[in-house]
Amino acid sequence: MSLAPTSDAQIGLDSAIPAIDEALASGIRPGLGIDVEVALASDMFTQMRALHTIQRMRAVNAAHGTTDQPHRISTHDVLDFATLQGARTNGLGETTGSLTPGKQADLLLIDAEDLNTMPLNDAVGTVVLGSDPRNIAAVFIAGQVRKWNGQVLGVDLPALRHAVTESRDHVLSAAAAQAQNQGASPK
Repeated sequence: MSLAPTSDAQIGLDSAIPAIDEALASGIRPGLGIDVEVALASDMFTQMRALHTIQRMRAVNAAHGTTDQPHRISTHDVLDFATLQGARTNGLGETTGSLTPGKQADLLLIDAEDLNTMPLNDAVGTVVLGSDPRNIAAVFIAGQVRKWNGQVLGVDLPALRHAVTESRDHVLSAAAAQAQNQGASPK
């Protein structure tokens, strides 16, 4: 089971509440993912924070007016959902998701001295609750450096920007032409 916490709320599906409590009550540790990245935040930091906040809100609301203690997930749970469980639910658990001998060395190095992450008191809490994509100083994929010192390596960013803009303009132009053709009366 994989949850995409911002997706249902943004799109307006069902209750818009990720089924985290239901999964955990059934003994399922869900993975965390991203859905519809063209319309939603495409970073795992946002997804982790959204899930953490929503689940804690639900826990407190469920216990309100009772003597029950709300069961709140921890930042360690959320990081596990985003990494180990995320890889497992995508069929990649044997390849990535944890720092284990024999798995790919997929790593993000986060600058804990940035304005929004300092001072570092709790590494997991800083990742889940305080970090965002601008804090990623380095990325290793299968042990290969793909980003270093905040700069993406091996990508011609000006050419990529041009290609993306050209693609968008083509799609918008084609959609406008199709709309105009559908509005025209048949001859």
